[in-house]
Amino acid sequence: MTVKNNEIVMPSVSPTACELTHKQREKWDMVRAAFLWQCPAFAHVFYEMMSQGKDRALFTKDVPIAATDGKTIMINPDTFFNYSMDENVFAVAHEIAHGIFNHMGIMYQCSQTGKVSYPDGTSLPYDHQTMNIAADLVINDMLIESKVGSFNRDWLHDTSYATYKDSVLDSYRKVFRQQQGKGKQPGNGPKGVSFDQHLAPGSGTGQDPNTAVQDRNDQQWKATVAAAVESARAQGKLPGAMDRFFGEVLNPQVDWREHLAAEFARKLGSGSYDWHRPNRRLIAREIDPIYAPGPSGFGTGIVVVGVDTSGSIGPKEVDMFLAEVAGLLEDCKPKQLFLMWCDAKVHRVDECDEVGDLNEIRANGAPGGGGTSFIPVFDKIEELNITPEALVYLTDGQGSFPAHSPSYPVIWGSIYEQSVYPFGVVVNVPKQA
Repeated sequence: MTVKNNEIVMPSVSPTACELTHKQREKWDMVRAAFLWQCPAFAHVFYEMMSQGKDRALFTKDVPIAATDGKTIMINPDTFFNYSMDENVFAVAHEIAHGIFNHMGIMYQCSQTGKVSYPDGTSLPYDHQTMNIAADLVINDMLIESKVGSFNRDWLHDTSYATYKDSVLDSYRKVFRQQQGKGKQPGNGPKGVSFDQHLAPGSGTGQDPNTAVQDRNDQQWKATVAAAVESARAQGKLPGAMDRFFGEVLNPQVDWREHLAAEFARKLGSGSYDWHRPNRRLIAREIDPIYAPGPSGFGTGIVVVGVDTSGSIGPKEVDMFLAEVAGLLEDCKPKQLFLMWCDAKVHRVDECDEVGDLNEIRANGAPGGGGTSFIPVFDKIEELNITPEALVYLTDGQGSFPAHSPSYPVIWGSIYEQSVYPFGVVVNVPKQA
């Protein structure tokens, strides 16, 4: 891990492919055959989502043993094949698991914000090496429990820190506290060493990390994982630990706020603060005013927030959603912010000078109450001749959509889980009693 301009930067390589010797190619063919037989679920994901060229993996001497950027598996043939065939099978499954759980994308996003955020609103400072350990502990325990290949005793495995039942964030919290907490000496950590490198997204293909994160199609990954699960289950080769692992990918228990924050980070990024412009909302407090740094310039361009006012969205949902969006936009600092109230037509467009104005505007009430169509908001954006960085739309999804997806990202805050959206990212927002 390195630091550049006060930002944590994930390691990256520009790998140069190398040719396998005749003996190495024979070993690789044997590993692929054993891998396909032992763990068909991982093999299916590998061939559908992560394979590169005729060898399926990228063989290069630019990594110590093995590495992944979440899309490409990189292997150093001079060191990788020193392990047994079953250990090779374990290592390949390990890299695929990183890709399935999008660990590289999570690590990259955390490296950009410098923190690891949790659904309960808490956060920890981000340390790349600690996250590497946390992710490996979870994956290795799952593979050991599932009896995939053979685990080398020198590698990371310590159930006193994390098991396959933990998420990578839970594992990170445990490892971080053990290594950084009071009374703990440096180096007191889980047993074993990591055999692989966790690289910035896009490293294997020379792609910009932000572009690689944007290009990841989560729906395609889920569809591939679902097919892999059914195939392995039909063959009787889906151990309980692996079933749970894949189940968390297909049915993740993620708080909607965490999901929304992740999408904001993916689509809009974040900015910075300084003391040249204090936060006026906190100074305005009548009792105990707080002097806090304000935004230092703009982190992103125009953002549009649309609210469905057809009657299906109650005031509690609007209040909760706008409060969350306002908090997230504080980090993004859009140059311009528009709030559009729409049922079958746009009743009002509020231009906000600051993100904090969202809640003040909300107090004026939500006009509407008629039928539902989302098209007017998209038309209004075109009419105003703006190209937003993103449109964030709170709705139940029961209405008319534009015939074509727009050129800008759309994030739907959907209070009705059964709704189907023809484009954009969907975050399921809970209905309030």
